[in-house]
Amino acid sequence: MLTILLLLALHAPEDSVLKARYIAVEGTDVEYGQGAIERNELLHHPLPHLTWLIVADVNPDDLQAKLNAAVDPKHGSFVVECASEEEEAAVRSGKIAMQR
Repeated sequence: MLTILLLLALHAPEDSVLKARYIAVEGTDVEYGQGAIERNELLHHPLPHLTWLIVADVNPDDLQAKLNAAVDPKHGSFVVECASEEEEAAVRSGKIAMQR
């Protein structure tokens, strides 16, 4: 039984540190993107210029689809990529504090 639990733990998916950028349509509320982050209850850290670091158990394409499903395209859209090595290290070490 212990062996099975150890194998499951070793093969458990690891959360990814991703970077999401919201691109607002001109003339719309730029804070609209923050609402999508909050509605999805994502562990995140806001950065300048409508960008967030997000810890999630999905890949960038899946998170981008999830965030874009939470916003009206008339207001804007998200682009998601992997965080830089430096950003990921800062998140994992606790140097960058995450919030929900």
